[in-house]
Amino acid sequence: MLLPLRLLRDRWPTWLERTADRFVWSDPSVITRPDVTSERFREAMSAIHVGGTIKITSSDRHPEPDSLLIDHVDTTGLVIADVGASDGSTSLDLVRRLEGFAGYVISDLFLEISWARAGRRTVLYDPAGEPILLTGHRFLAWPSISRVIRTLVGPALRRVGREPRQPVTLLNPEVVALLARDPRVTTREHDVFTEWPDPKPDVIKVANLLRRLYFGDEDIARALRALHASLAPGGHLLIVDNSREPGMPPRGGLYRREDTGFALVAETPNTPEIGALVLGLDAAGASKTPEA
Repeated sequence: MLLPLRLLRDRWPTWLERTADRFVWSDPSVITRPDVTSERFREAMSAIHVGGTIKITSSDRHPEPDSLLIDHVDTTGLVIADVGASDGSTSLDLVRRLEGFAGYVISDLFLEISWARAGRRTVLYDPAGEPILLTGHRFLAWPSISRVIRTLVGPALRRVGREPRQPVTLLNPEVVALLARDPRVTTREHDVFTEWPDPKPDVIKVANLLRRLYFGDEDIARALRALHASLAPGGHLLIVDNSREPGMPPRGGLYRREDTGFALVAETPNTPEIGALVLGLDAAGASKTPEA
């Protein structure tokens, strides 16, 4: 984000909001309200920058990539782990399409943060207690992204910092309801760069996390080796990315775990951004150079 400061919608003259529409955002502090709707919650996620990634999400975001799993793997009795699932909206989409699965784990490194409020100002904090987002009466600012912004909003941060903090889930209200009614669906905090503890899942889905937008190829390869070690023998890895290229549909690849790496099962017509890295992975060492 080039300018970690935005105007808040419905707080400015209509003509200004229309003119600067790209820089006018809805108030993300709605996630602290118990009556927030699922759609408003999803919209707010695009403002949450935590752990070096952005929790952008929406419903019905991966229909074609999800079909790769449904069409090529019998998921009856299997355990699926959704790593980097953001607010769980796309997990909910996939759960609704699956039949007979034994378990579905909605996983992310950040499933909960905290917040505090003083007057019209609300601050969201990461698990380490660092302020990541400030909403005021007219502005929205990201002090964790810019030292200049952090200095400018310093007085507001100090004032709100004296107030008690409360936890808030980063799971969509619809997902929270699903967890309450379906014991097969659970959550886990997990870092994609670490091995999943036993018992190993049969399928791991990773969507819009292992992107060159966030990580270099060496780090992506390191995560892929951890994913290889996290899968049960013969398990499957589903990689998904929503490209920023105009007109590009969601891309996906389904890969089977073999002893030394991954084998291709199926891909969407447009190959995932890291498809070559997945197939070129040497699970025992560094990535192999993909053949031309």
